[in-house]
Amino acid sequence: MPTRTHWGAVLVLLIAGVVVALQIGKAAIAVPVLQRELALTLVVASWIIGAYGMLGAVGGLPAGIVASLFGARRALIVGLVTAGLGSLAGAFVESGSMMIATRVIEGCGFLAATLAIPRLLRAVTAPKDLDTVLPLFGAYLPLGSVIMMLAGPQAMAFGWQTLWVINAAVALIWALVIGGLRIAEPVPSQHPGRALIPNIRTALGSPGPILLALAFGFYTFQFMAMAGLLPTLLVERRGLSIAAAGMVGAAAVLANVVGNMSAGALLRLRVPTWVIAASAFTFMGLASLGIFADAVPVAVVAVLAALSLGLTGLIPGSIYAAAPKLAPTSALLAIVLGLINQTTNICNLLGPAAMAWLVDTQGWSRAPLLFVSVAIAGVTVALALRSVSRRAGVAN
Repeated sequence: MPTRTHWGAVLVLLIAGVVVALQIGKAAIAVPVLQRELALTLVVASWIIGAYGMLGAVGGLPAGIVASLFGARRALIVGLVTAGLGSLAGAFVESGSMMIATRVIEGCGFLAATLAIPRLLRAVTAPKDLDTVLPLFGAYLPLGSVIMMLAGPQAMAFGWQTLWVINAAVALIWALVIGGLRIAEPVPSQHPGRALIPNIRTALGSPGPILLALAFGFYTFQFMAMAGLLPTLLVERRGLSIAAAGMVGAAAVLANVVGNMSAGALLRLRVPTWVIAASAFTFMGLASLGIFADAVPVAVVAVLAALSLGLTGLIPGSIYAAAPKLAPTSALLAIVLGLINQTTNICNLLGPAAMAWLVDTQGWSRAPLLFVSVAIAGVTVALALRSVSRRAGVAN
């Protein structure tokens, strides 16, 4: 590890995370236009949005294992180029099936990039600054989503293809920027394949990484359930306009971004990761009782939703900071990040589906049951993480 932090390199790497996150957000904002111009059914449109999540749910851990065999800088460049070329190809498709195919290509690039960036951040950051830098990376996904919410409609003024081309150009340009960046990565083993099986056993055979992955998964589950269906709740149950509900939803996601970025401040104050997670999950469960209660004023619902997503936003940032403490080498960290990625994407798919099923069959009033259950599971994982960290002598 370096003795001082190279802040310029940190900034470039953090932006790289946002660049690949834009590729996810662009599809969500463009779905209505894509449906009309490509004559897509809602099911096909949902696959265009969910292709990244499905790819991560199936290939997150295998991708992390493969990534452990290669240098992180090379993987990031390849990931950005792949995402850029996939986006460029998507601008010329004329059918839903071809669009899904290009989204899978983009998703491969996204996986490669997001598995590489935390490894590179550790290589350019002094140990004393890791608890500040790594939580900032945790904000890349919601930040990219917010940027697309705001900039996407303007970029599509000349057609949805323009949005795809712009995103392709940004990804390819940033690959060139990373190519010109000097990063002193740890010297890899001359025979990385020989260490592969021991690394897999170390990463998956210890409870710490598995607990971090579960905590991140439960966080994602509730985030997608809340952020995804909050506007629907406000429109159907509270009578808000679509525009007003969208503004409330965007504000809640922005609060989540702030939460991600604020985790470092708590970690510098030596607040353990398990305390952050347990507290955030507890508040989320309690807040859901008010968010879905008809008697609570809509303004209070908006505040509770923002606070809930903001406080739970502390979880991913703290987990990204904790992961390197449980994975001392770059290869091990790649596998641990792959495990987290896979768990997260499985919950990414399950969260909205579970929420929609519960509301459809039991009504909005029973929605808190889902969030309270997730809160109990999250707190249980956090307490288990405390026990494991103490036995291992790790400050988590």
